[in-house]
Amino acid sequence: MERRLRPRHPSRPPAHVRRPGDRTIRREAWTSETISLRMPRRYRVTVPILVVLWFGTALLTLLGTLLLRWPATWQGGQAVSWWEAAFVALSAICTAGFAPVDVATTWNRIGQLVLVLLVEVGGVSYVATATVLLAGIMRRTIVYEAHHVLGMRLGEEQLGELWPLLRRLLLATLAIQFVGFGMLLVPSLSLHGTIAEALWWSLATAVTAFHNAGFDFEPGLGGFTGYQRYPLVIIPVGLLVSLGATGFPVLSDIVTRRSWRRLYPDTRLVLTTMLALLAIGTMGIWLLERSNPATLAGLPWYQQVLDSLAVALSRTGGPRVIETRMLGEETTFLFGALTFIGGASGSVAGGVKVQAFCLLLLAILATIRGSRSVVVFGREVPDWQIFRALATAVFALLVMFLGTVILAAWAPYQLTTVWLLVVQAFALAGSEGQLVANLDVGGQSLLAALIVLGRFGPLLLAVVFATRVPREIVHYAQESVRLG
Repeated sequence: MERRLRPRHPSRPPAHVRRPGDRTIRREAWTSETISLRMPRRYRVTVPILVVLWFGTALLTLLGTLLLRWPATWQGGQAVSWWEAAFVALSAICTAGFAPVDVATTWNRIGQLVLVLLVEVGGVSYVATATVLLAGIMRRTIVYEAHHVLGMRLGEEQLGELWPLLRRLLLATLAIQFVGFGMLLVPSLSLHGTIAEALWWSLATAVTAFHNAGFDFEPGLGGFTGYQRYPLVIIPVGLLVSLGATGFPVLSDIVTRRSWRRLYPDTRLVLTTMLALLAIGTMGIWLLERSNPATLAGLPWYQQVLDSLAVALSRTGGPRVIETRMLGEETTFLFGALTFIGGASGSVAGGVKVQAFCLLLLAILATIRGSRSVVVFGREVPDWQIFRALATAVFALLVMFLGTVILAAWAPYQLTTVWLLVVQAFALAGSEGQLVANLDVGGQSLLAALIVLGRFGPLLLAVVFATRVPREIVHYAQESVRLG
C-alpha cells in the first residue's frame, strides 16, 4: 500500500532545523498590553490598631471614674475613693460585675444610673467594636475568616453591611431588656415599697442580668439570696443571663431561619452544648449541695432543684441566689469549670467560649476513634480552627494558673475560693462583693488585670488569627514524638 506524505508548509521549517540568521527578538511590553495584578496585602496587628482597641475602654473607664467619684452621686454620709471608683467603672465597662463596696448603699440613684449606663455601653459596644474593627482593617477575604472566628454567622449578605448589623444588635438588645423589665416589674411591685423603687430595681436588674454583670442593687452584699423563694424573680433573671451568654449571632440565626435543620452548625453546636452544660450544672450542684446546710439543706426538693438551676444559669455572670463562697469544695471545682467555659462567641460573656471547648472535646473524641478530621453536624471543621481553639484554651489556663498563684499571697481565703475568684475574674462572671471587699489594693489590682485580659485577650487572639495569612510553602520531613 502506497503511503502519501503530507507536504510541509514552505514557510514553516521543521522545529529541529535552524536556518542561518535566525534570531529571537524580545521587546518591552506596551502599556496597553499589561494587566496589573493586585496582590492581597498581609495585614498585621500594628500599634495603631491596638491603640484604637484600648483607647475606647480607657476613655470610658476614666469618664465613669470621674462620675462615680463625684460627691453628687453618693449616698448621704458615704465616700468613695479614687481606686474604688476606678475599679467599679472598669468592672462595669467590661461587664464583670465586681464591686468592693455595697452599690445599693454607697451610690444614690444618679450613681447607680451611671453604673447601669456603663454596663449597657460596655456590653453593646464590645461586639459592635469587634465587628467594626475587624471589618475595617481587613479585606473581604479576611473579613469572612474573622466572621467565623467571632461567630458572626448572620448571612453572607451581611458581611459588608455594618450599619444594619449594628442597628439589629441594638434593637435586639433593647427588646430583650424591655421584655425582661416587664417580667421583673410584676414581682418587684409586691417586693418593694414604692413604685419608683420597683421600676428602678426592675430596670437595673434587667440591664445588668442581660449583660451578665453581677452587680447587686440590694443592700447588704447578699446577692439574690433574699429572692431564693421567688420563682417569678429567679426565672426571668436566669433567662436574661442565658440570652446574654448565647449571643446576638446565635439569636439572629434562630429568628432568621426558624428551623433546626436550617440553622448553621455553629448555632446548633452552641445550643446543644449550652443545654448540656445547664443540665450537668443543675444536677451536679443539686447532688453535691443538697446536704450542705449553708446552701440547699432544709429546703424542699423542688426548691433545691430550682436554686441549682438558677446557679447553673448564672455561671457566666449575673446575680446569684446562693453565695459561691458558701459552696463546698467539690461544687466549687464544678462551678469553676462551668465558668471557665463561659458563653458563646460574639456574646458579652467571657471564658474560653463554648465553640472552642466543643472543638477541643470533639478533637479528643476523633483522636480516640482514630479519625483525622473533626465533624460537627455533618460538616468537617478545618484544622486551623482546632489549633486556634487550643491556643485560646492554653492562654486562658496559663493566665488563671498564674493569677491563682499570685492572688493566693493576698487573699485571706482557701485555695479553692481563690481559684474560683480568679476564674470568675477572667471569665467576667462577677462575684459576691464580700469576697472582693476583703482584698487589699494589691489583690483588687490583680483582679482588675484579670478582668482586662478576660475581656480583650480572646479578642486580640481573634484579631491576630484573622490577620495572619498562612505561608506554609516549605514542608519538612515528618517525625513522630513520644506521647503518653
